[in-house]
Amino acid sequence: MNLIGPRSGYSPHVGTLVTMLTWMELAVLGPTRELKQQDLDYLLDKNANTIGALMLHLTATEVLYQRMTFDNEQFNEYPADYKAKWGAAMDLGDAGRASIKGHDIAFYQDAIREAREKTLAEFAKRDDAWLLTPLKQPGWGGGPINNYCLWFHVCEHISHHAGQIDLLMKRVPGAKPDGTAG
Repeated sequence: MNLIGPRSGYSPHVGTLVTMLTWMELAVLGPTRELKQQDLDYLLDKNANTIGALMLHLTATEVLYQRMTFDNEQFNEYPADYKAKWGAAMDLGDAGRASIKGHDIAFYQDAIREAREKTLAEFAKRDDAWLLTPLKQPGWGGGPINNYCLWFHVCEHISHHAGQIDLLMKRVPGAKPDGTAG
């Protein structure tokens, strides 16, 4: 899909957001599809995150935003159930390096796709008014925010980490010059 804009089954703005999220999802899933476990677990240096950890981080982010926007959850700290399942993936760092490893590419692909399926199903239930209406809780910096901004941030977040993943793929031992697995 190389068109950004309204999509069948969604209101116009929601459909446009869906096309952007889909584009970014493919930017992660496409290049990583051939990676082996050792590639996904490769640690560039002691402070880096692995490709697998970044992929799971993207899933954790999407799940968090589902809870914030679809379930109207507001919290200052991660809820206990979220933290237990997604805390290491969300925070990365030492916890992520210690616990996110040993999985094949299907594990990460399935996690991303499962989260996205829920996102798409929930978007189909909502309209542009839901997406565009300012929320009661303040956004970053205390100003107004809407669901469009929150979900655009998810899209932007995927873009940032897709760049990191691209860099790491080029540094995996045996990687070809184009960044594909060796």
